[in-house]
Amino acid sequence: MEGYRETEMCSRCRGRCCSLQPGHCLPPDFGSAEAVKEALVSGRYTIVLLLDWNIMARVVRPHYKDPQRKVGCIFQQENGCELPWPARPYGCRMLRPRERDGEHCKPEGISIEEAARMWERSGYLPPIWSCLHQTPLNE
Repeated sequence: MEGYRETEMCSRCRGRCCSLQPGHCLPPDFGSAEAVKEALVSGRYTIVLLLDWNIMARVVRPHYKDPQRKVGCIFQQENGCELPWPARPYGCRMLRPRERDGEHCKPEGISIEEAARMWERSGYLPPIWSCLHQTPLNE
């Protein structure tokens, strides 16, 4: 499925979903470990570690617009997303816009948990231990 393009409701809403957090990417969004590395080094994408009862895995997504507060998408601009449609992360393309005021947009397709499992199997990411930041016990 191609996904969902912006609607009139998106224009009225002014991208509140994108103001919360970026959508997740899939390995095919990049195509190679080198492309992922370039995206991460650019500072426009980041690796997010998912930890819960069922999963310890990573996913790549656009960096936060406000990294301190961990909100917003770096690509969200006043007039919408700066990325052309095919370059947008899978999670963004698969967000079905709400149809009426008071509703929420609905993520469809591959969930972030499934995406994280795909990333771990892809071989595109550095070893997980290199993504963990450890604080010495005496601090």
